[in-house]
Amino acid sequence: MTTEFTNGFAFGDIHVGDRWKLGRQILDRDEVIEFAKRWDPMPMHIDEELAKATPFGGLTASGTHLLAIRIQMLQAHGTNPHVVASFGYEEVRFLKPARPGDTLTLFGECVWKRESKSQPDRGIVKFKFTMVDQHEEDVLSMLDSIMVRKAI
Repeated sequence: MTTEFTNGFAFGDIHVGDRWKLGRQILDRDEVIEFAKRWDPMPMHIDEELAKATPFGGLTASGTHLLAIRIQMLQAHGTNPHVVASFGYEEVRFLKPARPGDTLTLFGECVWKRESKSQPDRGIVKFKFTMVDQHEEDVLSMLDSIMVRKAI
C-alpha cells in the first residue's frame, strides 16, 4: 500500500513494507543538456544531432542527473531532522533511458531495518527506490541505507 510520505520520520515510525509515492517531475530538455554539460558531457546527453547516432537514438538524461532528481524529490518534503547519515547506495540500475519530456515518478519502500548495535539511540533503514516514466516503466532502481535516530 502506498501512503503519503512525511520526511520527519524517526526510526520507530517506519516499518518494513511501508511504501510511498515521493514525487513527480517532467524531465526538461534544457536541464538535461545543462546538467550533462557540467557533470557528464557525453554526446547522448548534450547534443541532439549526435545523440541520434547513438544506440539510444536521441537525447537521454545522464544517470547522475536521475540520481540528483531522486534527491530533489526526497528533499522537496523537507529535511528530516532524524536522519544522521547515509551509508551509501547499492544495486543502482539505469533500466531504461529517460528522455526530455518524460514524466518521472519516484516510489520508495522500506525493505529492511534494524537497531544499531553500537548506538542504541539509532537504527539503520534500507530503502528501495524506483523511478518510473509515464508508461510506468522502470527507469531507475536502487537501494539506499541510512542511519536514523529513534527520537530527538
